[in-house]
Amino acid sequence: MDGTKARALPRWFRTSLWLHRWTGLLATPFFLLLCLTGSVLVFHEEVDRLLGDAPPVVAAPRHPLSIGRIAEAAAAQSPGEIIQSLRVSPDEPGQVFVGMVKPGQTRLDDARLILLDRGTGKPLQFSNPQTSLTGTLLALHARWVAGIPGEIFGGVIALLVLCALVTGLLVYTPYVRRLAFGEVRQGRGERLRQLDLHNLVGVVVLGWAATIAITGLALGLGSIALMAWQNTELKAMADAKAGQRPSAIVSVDKALSAARAAMPDRDPQLIFWPGTEFSSPRHYTVLMMGTKPWNERLFGVALVDAETGKIAAARPLPLYLQAVVISGPLHFGDYGGLPLKLLWLANAWGALFITGNGAWLWWAKRRRSRDAPRSVFQIAAE
Repeated sequence: MDGTKARALPRWFRTSLWLHRWTGLLATPFFLLLCLTGSVLVFHEEVDRLLGDAPPVVAAPRHPLSIGRIAEAAAAQSPGEIIQSLRVSPDEPGQVFVGMVKPGQTRLDDARLILLDRGTGKPLQFSNPQTSLTGTLLALHARWVAGIPGEIFGGVIALLVLCALVTGLLVYTPYVRRLAFGEVRQGRGERLRQLDLHNLVGVVVLGWAATIAITGLALGLGSIALMAWQNTELKAMADAKAGQRPSAIVSVDKALSAARAAMPDRDPQLIFWPGTEFSSPRHYTVLMMGTKPWNERLFGVALVDAETGKIAAARPLPLYLQAVVISGPLHFGDYGGLPLKLLWLANAWGALFITGNGAWLWWAKRRRSRDAPRSVFQIAAE
């Protein structure tokens, strides 16, 4: 680039161009993989059904068993193990997932999942979600098969992508002044045509890509946020009795009654037994999901004293964890049915195009003769 012409460009433009180019190039190989895996994960329900990995569909029973009866059935079918967690879903009222662990195990990842019929308590056959195709792709997409460090790495990639998007919008400014929106110049070289396509598709998918980058950053920091909550608010909620093991624990049904009374506008969906990483040795932890469209994906937390069956504390999640929870469905587009999934897929492939196309533009520029005469606008376009 001619030094005089380069210096004629505003400093903010040159800085934005440099940041756009190098943050984009650093993120390119990883973002390409994320777009490909994300394109499949958007349709994870359909893929699981096609491959036979989806849990069986069970009609909602007319007379469902109580959670206590389900817990008893799970314990009877798993000798030598104890219940760690139990999850019910409003989307699948005929099923209940129960996490079983060996005595002394407390981590959620240690659990062996079993699936029970809500009407009979009998076990249902299902594939391990962690070994299915979508489970494997999720481990790659969300954690780079590296646990929490992989999540943090994914957050860094999201931050690079967000920086590339913001600076790309700034670099796009000269085009707004000189070209009609959507114009692709023909007959002036392949690189200029590809540059116009890069800008056009980039503007079209900008909102979607920014949403994906912001939610990806939130999800990448999710484990850190969860650990912070466990070590601060959850401990504070458990109060001074948290370390006192009860001589006997009340039934889970009694604990759920206390949680419902404390949060009458919510339904229990996930219960952690005392002595797990999301409870204390003395308390049940009950995650209470909202029942309205605007809060059905958010939950409050109720801690119930396992010895007395009385509520110890009940409060909503802090805002930073609510942001992480909301980011999941926004990131994967799985809250609006098939039309939204198709929109997410189209945008993902648009992002694939501008990512690969941007790398090609950089490579083509490297190969061009630096002495070829160019206008200031062409220099700005690069």
